[in-house]
Amino acid sequence: MRRRSWTAVIIGGTVIAAAAGGVAGWRLSQHAALPRASCGSAVTHRLDEGTRALSADPGALACFSAAARDCRAAGIEITETGTGTGTSFVFSTGPGPRCQATELSQAYSANFGGSAGPVTPVPCRLAAVSGAGVTLGCGGHDVLIPSAVSPR
Repeated sequence: MRRRSWTAVIIGGTVIAAAAGGVAGWRLSQHAALPRASCGSAVTHRLDEGTRALSADPGALACFSAAARDCRAAGIEITETGTGTGTSFVFSTGPGPRCQATELSQAYSANFGGSAGPVTPVPCRLAAVSGAGVTLGCGGHDVLIPSAVSPR
């Protein structure tokens, strides 16, 4: 009887410690979320100077292009998807010297219950607005926010 009681205490303590560690790990993997983008969102597999939008909220890409063209405040969320992981970006434009632009990014993982990294800000410059979309220079590389979803 004594041996069983001791085993129950060890098992109970192990379960409590594991649960506490899981909660602590979950809390550590949670970071602030990206802000909501006023124009909506789009999805791509690769974000670069030749970005192809796979899907987008109705009007999201046109909204961001028009705002950038007129140097009005607006934002668009672009999610770069992979297999179980990816990065979400919020690009924003607004009035200011030479039309201010900003990139906020946050890596995520859908694996093992999901997690999100910290939000990372990068200053950008508005390089061009054309029929193809909005080109921003962010952190030493150009990214195209296309003006339309790519045909499949």
